[in-house]
Amino acid sequence: MTRFLPGWAGALLLAAAGAAGAAAQPATQPATYTNPLPLRLADGSLAESCADPSLLRDRTSSPTVWYMYCTMDPVSRKEREGSGWKFRMMPVYRSVDLVNWYFVRDSFDQRPPGLAGPKSGLWAPEPVYQNGSYYLYFTVTDVADRHSPEKGCESDSGIAVATSASPAGPWRPAERLVVPPRRAGAGCNFHWTFDPDVVEDDQGDRFLYYGSYGGGLFVQRLSKDGLRVEGDPVRIGAANRYEGAEVVKAGNYWYLFASSTDCCRGPLTGYALFVGRATSPEGPFLDREGNDMAAARVGGTPVLAQNGNRWVGPGHNTVFQDAAGQWWTFYHAVDRNQSYFSVEDKLTRRPLLLDRIDWVDGWPLINRGAGPSDTPQRAPSIVAGQAAAAPPVPAASPTAATRLWTERFDGARLDPRWSWIRPQAAGSWSTGHPGLRMATRQTDLHVDTNTAAVLATALPEGDLRIVARIRLDAPLDCCARPVQGGLVVMRDDDNYVKLVELAHDGLRQVEFGKELAPVERGYPRYGNTVAGTPGEWTWLRIDIRRAGKEERYTAWSMAEGGNWVGGSTWTHRLGSKLRLGLVAMGGAGHAVIFGEVRVERLPP
Repeated sequence: MTRFLPGWAGALLLAAAGAAGAAAQPATQPATYTNPLPLRLADGSLAESCADPSLLRDRTSSPTVWYMYCTMDPVSRKEREGSGWKFRMMPVYRSVDLVNWYFVRDSFDQRPPGLAGPKSGLWAPEPVYQNGSYYLYFTVTDVADRHSPEKGCESDSGIAVATSASPAGPWRPAERLVVPPRRAGAGCNFHWTFDPDVVEDDQGDRFLYYGSYGGGLFVQRLSKDGLRVEGDPVRIGAANRYEGAEVVKAGNYWYLFASSTDCCRGPLTGYALFVGRATSPEGPFLDREGNDMAAARVGGTPVLAQNGNRWVGPGHNTVFQDAAGQWWTFYHAVDRNQSYFSVEDKLTRRPLLLDRIDWVDGWPLINRGAGPSDTPQRAPSIVAGQAAAAPPVPAASPTAATRLWTERFDGARLDPRWSWIRPQAAGSWSTGHPGLRMATRQTDLHVDTNTAAVLATALPEGDLRIVARIRLDAPLDCCARPVQGGLVVMRDDDNYVKLVELAHDGLRQVEFGKELAPVERGYPRYGNTVAGTPGEWTWLRIDIRRAGKEERYTAWSMAEGGNWVGGSTWTHRLGSKLRLGLVAMGGAGHAVIFGEVRVERLPP
């Protein structure tokens, strides 16, 4: 969120940054930029990663100075400590143009003693100016035993804060945690208390957002001194779905940006950014279709998803306005062609990216809805004035397509086009109104577990659209095992994309996965992202576009009676001999009904 600093801070900021050894910076505004943004270390070399970026702005200094804070991580292949990687403890960079960034210092020289365990990560810094000082909130992934209700644990995370007279530091950690570890069960079973974000409302009340997949996202009021939370926490995001809350007010609404799935899976990272809005900073946050981001059928409108270019896994963003009032977002993403610092250590590179936000019909549109940019873009303004006119919004994905065939499974037998891969047991499927019913079984189609029955048919060559209407017959509080049903576009069991409705641990969502084999040693074979909110009946759609030697597979979903919601794009090399498969798998005792499946030819 944008942080505005008082007038007396300008000279102090520049002096502190200079004392910290920041490199000289250009004084002119760049006309354009291209992702990723350059972050220069003290020796002039480029940092290669800035995960979980957060921004602090001083609009009163001359020139205006911005500070960027990144999570604890390696930032360069060159930097080593002994036989291992050097993990910089929340590095800080400064800029006068929002494009070129220069290293100032690490927030800490060591993990704060007495606050963090010896192996703890220090994640997701959140800088704030309040009470005449600078506050830096951050995640401690393993708090020191004296702050934990269970000694000897390494999963007892909490939110800490440090203060400073300057945004460049040095930082003095508070002795107590702002949010202590929160039990999720006996022993070392704790909720994930990660990713702080702080906002202030029009009455001067402050709110702290925190949480992650383990337990969900929460908001809680901050005390006046900013050192502790007060009152009861309010859940605003479903467990096992969201992390990295970023809340801003625009117009009459509070907007929650939150990220979903795995941030750090190399070239198969499927991280994506979703949004909802509320009339109060305490929610509830509803998406464009009116779905609650904390509900079992989890809401969230996709606002930044991979689009088939070099960038995958965009997310964990910070939102701000430039000097002309134009909205922007910084975020991290993964270059699928250079995704790791170290495959063996599972250290994913997450460079810093920037894209413009426009507001259309009360909703944010990042990079015109086109996903992460990889071409030259107009740079943010560092001069007060009128924001540049918004570039034209590209037309929505074409809806007109030529229907090749439709199957409603309303006859007594399957059409001859269908055949089974690993035939189902007798009595596990049937046809007739309202469609094909496939019982879920304790099987899967995942990496080396290829036990699921697949009802398959050959697909024609060329650009295609596949559409299916399905119903997952499972209760909303289902299931201990991930029960799922939907579509697979495949070459074989180990090379496919999958779009399914999935029920797991009381959460219902649409998953879009990719598997490939063989892969280089140590690389993942499966990655996933998520699309829109499912309904009682859910429409699934995969658009297939040929792009040279690879194909681009884009996911869409729609709760019946709603609107199509576009999701991410996976690239793959499945070739021309594709098959469409229908699956029902994950756990026994439920069923998937396919009311309609159709294949269409996409226009050029």
